Amino acid sequence: MSKKSSWQFLEADHHDSPDDFGNGATPEQIKAIENSLGVNFTDNYRKFLEIYDYAFVPGYIIYGVNSIEGRRKSNVFDNTKFYKEVQKWPGIENWYVISDDGCGNPIGIDPEGRVWLSDHDSGFEKIKLADDFEEFLYRVYTETLFEE
Repeated sequence: MSKKSSWQFLEADHHDSPDDFGNGATPEQIKAIENSLGVNFTDNYRKFLEIYDYAFVPGYIIYGVNSIEGRRKSNVFDNTKFYKEVQKWPGIENWYVISDDGCGNPIGIDPEGRVWLSDHDSGFEKIKLADDFEEFLYRVYTETLFEE
């Protein structure tokens, strides 16, 4: 039996709980946010945005292009700007923020596509969570995000 892929986990979760997902973002919306932030989203994050836009996955909210109704700072643009410009969070200057850990620490993607957590309780230590967004999703769904 082969293991499920990140996309299979998302598809099953979307099937069971469609209200936990957005409706996808257009390529034009995605490009506008990339331009506003001065970043290029990775292919697998862009695919996620086009299909779902945002999602509530086990233990995390994955931010998309559009805001989640009833939530402040609930998109990738607002969160990236918040951590970089309002909080002036060190060491994340070239990230875009796709989530947080629920304790106020940003989870972002660097220009090489790696997914990181910056932990303010550990002196803003950067902890690599995954080599790419797809692995990040897989580790979230398999509860292995913080395993070596």
